[in-house]
Amino acid sequence: MKITRIELMPTSFPLRKPFVMSGARITSIDSVVIKMHTDEGIVGVAETGDTSPWYIGDSQDSVIEVIRKVIGPQILLGEDPSRIEWIVGRMDAGVRHNYQAKALVDFALHDIVGKRLGVPVYQLLGGLSQEKIPLMKVLGAGDTPALIDEARQALAAGFKSIKLKGAAQPLQHDIAMVRDVREALGPDVRIIVDANAGWHYIQALEFLRKVERHDLTYCEQPLPWWDIDGLARLRKQVRVPIFADESAVELEQVRRCIEKDAVDGFMIKIAKVGGFLKAQQWVALAKTAGLPVTSGCFKGSGIEAATYAHFLAANEWMGKMEQGDLGPLENFEILDTISVDITTDLAKKLPRYEKGHIHPPHAPGLGVELNEAVIQKLITPGKSPVVVAR
Repeated sequence: MKITRIELMPTSFPLRKPFVMSGARITSIDSVVIKMHTDEGIVGVAETGDTSPWYIGDSQDSVIEVIRKVIGPQILLGEDPSRIEWIVGRMDAGVRHNYQAKALVDFALHDIVGKRLGVPVYQLLGGLSQEKIPLMKVLGAGDTPALIDEARQALAAGFKSIKLKGAAQPLQHDIAMVRDVREALGPDVRIIVDANAGWHYIQALEFLRKVERHDLTYCEQPLPWWDIDGLARLRKQVRVPIFADESAVELEQVRRCIEKDAVDGFMIKIAKVGGFLKAQQWVALAKTAGLPVTSGCFKGSGIEAATYAHFLAANEWMGKMEQGDLGPLENFEILDTISVDITTDLAKKLPRYEKGHIHPPHAPGLGVELNEAVIQKLITPGKSPVVVAR
């Protein structure tokens, strides 16, 4: 089997309401969908999720261009898609960074191999460790009473953990927000605060000391991504566990966080590290240090959600904590896919969300079918699909 053609489709779909966090106000998800064709008629599909340059530097244009100019013609065309390890090694050797582009390729390769073998992708990643994955409900920054209402709805729907966004508003607001949410939700709900690298050391220190009494499960990325030394200093001064996200993109950064005793755990986004293969290495490295790993996403469609569901279903180590609630729930402002029929997603059928859990698709490959009509309607204005072929 050989790769014969690659289609790259830039899509933009508006959110039902803006998602606000430190340094970003997201109103539309600018994504890239890939169709990787083979000479056996099997087509691998995948999606990047949002491509916001503020996060790891990728953008919709950079993803498309690096595949069009380098990865596609120099590495993929004419290659056997089952040689995933070899292809990933060549991408790393030939392209620095550009992790969402590499992940898009990695996901599509796994989709092809799963379809060819007639097995879901989670079987390629180690088999089914979790039949359903518990999720936390991620809330954007906003008015505290409104956040409490959203949190109560999520708890009633079966969620057990709530993630709040810090550093998007003044520090005293965030401190009061945690106090008010804890008082409203009671002692048994797990509450996480994600600062998205938005505080400096003194701000983070003040916040964490003042909210200790409110029993945060952990605080995610309180300091800038480059300040791993600062995370280590901060961790020695507070009792709230600290997780790294933006500070831990590459394997080397994970190693540094571990060696400096800078964190109590990690947040992974599979696309930020370059795909399934790299993500397995990443989680294994955290596991050697006994550090838990939870996941987030790039707020993509049901295609991206299926990708994460396969990875989480196959990973025993990540079954120990609730995971991020994965794009479609936030994008469509829903709490499950049992009571709501979504027909405007990039995937024809969303993965099953029920009672605060996501279930991995069991069909071959990623188990999703592209919603071609919707994709064509959501092609990013001013842009066109790109085809890479010989």
